[in-house]
Amino acid sequence: MSRSYKKVPCCKDHNRGMKKYANRYVRRNYLIVPSGKAYKKLFCSYDICDYKFIESFQSYKEGWHKYNRNRKYSDKELHKMWYKDYKMK
Repeated sequence: MSRSYKKVPCCKDHNRGMKKYANRYVRRNYLIVPSGKAYKKLFCSYDICDYKFIESFQSYKEGWHKYNRNRKYSDKELHKMWYKDYKMK
């Protein structure tokens, strides 16, 4: 297992299926696509889920306690969950 970690704590929304769908949509629905990067103008780029969330452990912990009051986790368990989502590659 790799010992490397992300230098900036971020969590990305990986939806690779939407990029495939966008390419397929453009190829099937448009007969002539100009050369180069013009296909990007034919499909809305915001539909390709490229979201990135940057959050420190302290703000993650505050948000967790705010929205999940009925679940009790220790700081060590919360740090482990944050590390898995935001720091591990």
